[in-house]
Amino acid sequence: MPEDKPIPSSQAQWFAIKTPKDKAAETFLADKCEEVFFPTQTLKTEGKKDRRKAVIPHVLFIKTTAENALDLEQQGRKNPLLSIPFWIYRHPGDNHIQIIPQASIDLLRLLTSDNTSECRIYTGHEFRANQYVRITGGLYQGYEGYIQRVKKNKQVLVKIEGVCMVLLPFIHPDLLLPLPTPTEVQA
Repeated sequence: MPEDKPIPSSQAQWFAIKTPKDKAAETFLADKCEEVFFPTQTLKTEGKKDRRKAVIPHVLFIKTTAENALDLEQQGRKNPLLSIPFWIYRHPGDNHIQIIPQASIDLLRLLTSDNTSECRIYTGHEFRANQYVRITGGLYQGYEGYIQRVKKNKQVLVKIEGVCMVLLPFIHPDLLLPLPTPTEVQA
């Protein structure tokens, strides 16, 4: 398959990469992967041009085959002048590259769209810190995470394994379902 053609989606998966040149990597990988997602937010400053800021500095997500991802990573290490060096996130404790679930990418897309609001959980429901919950409705339906106190507000924290933690925008407590923690379920 030619290197500059997108990979068919039936074979492609999402991978997180770390690179010192995130914007250049986004451009370089655009025609070598089926899709490249660079989570950013737009910063608006009065009297100045809007600017794009990385949500997770130096981290991008690429949708391609594992074989193509590893090949591109190797090319960047062998010849950084012709390629952009990057490193694929691997599972802790072994050297296997980590697949990022589509649901995690969807969540990051929701959170980095220009119409999100600050995340808060409110009213009189008795959720405690570190309680594991599932969101049962709205934009974030199906996501699971832990209740955390941030600046005196309770918010839901969702972990994207090995890459980052995401603090969700406002979720009404009526849309939260308490669950046993994943470790309690395994015991």
